[in-house]
Order: sequence, then structure tokens, then C-alpha cells
Amino acid sequence: MQQFERLKSKKEISFVFDNGSGFSSFPIKLFFVKNSAQEKSSVAFTVGKKNLIRAVDRNKTKRLMREVFRLSFSEEKVFLGHSLVFVYLGKEIASFDFVKKGFLGVFKKFIANKK
Repeated sequence: MQQFERLKSKKEISFVFDNGSGFSSFPIKLFFVKNSAQEKSSVAFTVGKKNLIRAVDRNKTKRLMREVFRLSFSEEKVFLGHSLVFVYLGKEIASFDFVKKGFLGVFKKFIANKK
């Protein structure tokens, strides 16, 4: 199983947003950049304050996104050597299946671009 580190540094996250590429599949948008270290990957999950005003809703959505990623894509070797930032674009709290559908769309676009 591949290990993912949590991307925490504001500097690193800003670097991914500024210099990385992105794909979108509503309600998820992925920004990514290739790492210098090939054996590890870093992941961050964000929800905009303008989209979900209440902190409780933002935190719940981030937990949901982390769980979808853990269950569906943590075993995949495709993300190896990349820093990833997943952004939630929706205006209200979504269901598990809706978020999973967005992750699948982003994942397919990522795979198609990598080849």
C-alpha cells in the first residue's frame, strides 16, 4: 500500500496552486504537481469558506473527501511522486456517492493525462 503524507505547509500548498496543473469534475477539482521524491506523495483537502460558510460543514466535507480518497484511491500507484490538492467546489454538503463520482471523474482525467 502506498503511503500518503498530509500536505500541511501553506508554502507548499501555494506552490501546487501556482505551478500545478488541474482537472475538474464537479464537485471536485484536483491540482497536482510532480514531486522531486519519487517514493512519496502528499495530499491536501480543502473547502472554500465562501462555498460553505459554517466551519462544521467545511470540516464534515473534508472528512468525507478524505474517506472517499482512502477507500477508493489509496491503493493506486498512479499518484506516486505527486503533490495533490483536492478542492471541493459545491455550495452545500454532498452525499458520499456524489463526492465519489467527482473523484472518479478527476481520477480518469488524471490517468488519461499521464499516458
